[in-house]
Amino acid sequence: MVVRKKLKLTGCALIFVTTTVADWLPVFDTEVLAHAVLDQLRETLNHYQVSLAGYVLMPSHLHALLGFRHVEQLSKFMQSFKILSSKRIKELGLGTFHDQLWHNGNFRLWKPRFDDLVITSEKQFRIKLDYIHNNPIKAGLATRAGDWRYSSASEWLCDRPGMIKVDKEFSWMD
Repeated sequence: MVVRKKLKLTGCALIFVTTTVADWLPVFDTEVLAHAVLDQLRETLNHYQVSLAGYVLMPSHLHALLGFRHVEQLSKFMQSFKILSSKRIKELGLGTFHDQLWHNGNFRLWKPRFDDLVITSEKQFRIKLDYIHNNPIKAGLATRAGDWRYSSASEWLCDRPGMIKVDKEFSWMD
């Protein structure tokens, strides 16, 4: 059982989430598909009134720091994001990955589960935010964190807007 459910957490919470493309395929190497999934993330955040404190979209996975007024919405939020982003990506076409994402007649963009961690301190938040921002460097995709366009690093580190507005004020706690 997931720790947050075992603890029966309710109310405000900041959650570090990771979700991965099926078979770790680098689907988001394609700019059109990267934009589509980030557009869907933005829409899902708005619909559920969830704040985004940090994010990085890598070719095969997404890390995000999500601020919930009601952490009980996490599973529903992720389910909605994954279903809607899958539909978007399927409609756009996948080129070389098309056949690899069909399993027994069903299209599956994301692995069925996601990983989550409840952030309990400012130190833990900083560690996860640094991890998110340094992920493209570690993967050899960028030389500086602020250069990776599919990340909140430019907003946090360079004072330049990213593709999705981040909540540096933690307004979800109000």
